[in-house]
Amino acid sequence: MSNPIVVYGSRMLAAMLYYDACRHPDFNIVAFAQDEGYLDPSGRCLGLPQVPLAEVARLYPPRSHDMIVLTASYHDMRHRDGLYRKAKALGYRLRNYVSPSAIVSPGVEMGENNFICEQVFLGAGGTLGRCNTIRQQVYIGHDFHLGDHNVITPGCRIGGQCFMENNCYVGIGATIRNGVRIAEESLVGAGGLVLRDTEPFSKNVGHPARVLGYHREEGLGVKL
Repeated sequence: MSNPIVVYGSRMLAAMLYYDACRHPDFNIVAFAQDEGYLDPSGRCLGLPQVPLAEVARLYPPRSHDMIVLTASYHDMRHRDGLYRKAKALGYRLRNYVSPSAIVSPGVEMGENNFICEQVFLGAGGTLGRCNTIRQQVYIGHDFHLGDHNVITPGCRIGGQCFMENNCYVGIGATIRNGVRIAEESLVGAGGLVLRDTEPFSKNVGHPARVLGYHREEGLGVKL
């Protein structure tokens, strides 16, 4: 059996993970960690201890515990890497989570700290970097590539041989044609149909998608 897990970050994503992990044979969550200012006054989360990040390594040492970082930060996608680096600095091994109901085809390779939710399909020969969040009922075809810190929301369909760079956000129910490249910090709006490569730092909306604007200076932020 693997080490027990401390979950750090988004309470929304932590709840999704916790309930799904109840069915996982080797993902034993024992505590939650939060930054100061985000702690519940009760010191509990979903019935388990919730501790300050500053205290987590003392209470749940990295030599005997692993961690997963669940970062929403949709309002500022560039913030996602900061939380990841905080956890790495504490010395934890960062685990991937793959739901028991997800299908990961042969030959898929992934880095660390990826969160793969229920009923996701990952095609054969694909690769993922680190800290990607792939939400429920997403299809990604064969020989895909995802970089780091991408968010793919529920119900998306992404064709084979697509290449997604870093810090991209794909809205609910979007479709991306096979072989398309999604450039750095691209936003694909909900229900969008992407038929050609996107430009870096671009907002792409519509069916088919068109460029609505750019966010090179301020970074990609999504209002939920």
